[in-house]
Amino acid sequence: MRKYALAIFAVAILSAILVKHVDANGIDVYINLNKVEYEPGEQGTIYVSIRNTSEDPIEVKKIYVEFSSWMLYTEEGWDELGNMTIVYSPPIQIPSENGTVDLDPISFTVPTDGRATSTSARIFAQTNEGLVQGYTGFGTAARVPIVSVIESSNRSLLRAVDNIVVLMTVVAILAIVGSIIIAAAVFLSGRRSRVMWRKEE
Repeated sequence: MRKYALAIFAVAILSAILVKHVDANGIDVYINLNKVEYEPGEQGTIYVSIRNTSEDPIEVKKIYVEFSSWMLYTEEGWDELGNMTIVYSPPIQIPSENGTVDLDPISFTVPTDGRATSTSARIFAQTNEGLVQGYTGFGTAARVPIVSVIESSNRSLLRAVDNIVVLMTVVAILAIVGSIIIAAAVFLSGRRSRVMWRKEE
């Protein structure tokens, strides 16, 4: 257990050392998620856009995705659920002075085991200028993306609310149909048949 903790700590320290400030090199990495909340086992999508505001063209070689709460080190190395690497060969070229490229969407799957909890998604672009971290939002509103996972108790509550909504909808429909039937019965019972008088012969 201590070995795994030390490995995670070492990765975090290495990332902090390698990451350059976005403002310093003129490279902006913007991140968006396809949903606000996810359920365990659900597949999600990350959208990455990279803008080059510097005077020189850049190359994007790799994208690293780290889901901090999902990271798990096994005998075969880091589990892909918590630590993904996308390699671009050849590297993606981005022209200078506000050149922007939207990368191919990145798919991920929320774990179904004990790691199925909300987590930060630290995303880095490996460029020829260094490693640049991606954020959602702009300027002072920029933040590390958060993958919000619906807890089991919340899922039960949401299902209960859905069931109540369905039940109330059915009750409303039955009430409307019943009202129509009662109105029709009252209307028909109020009509009297005409009496036809005949002259006696």
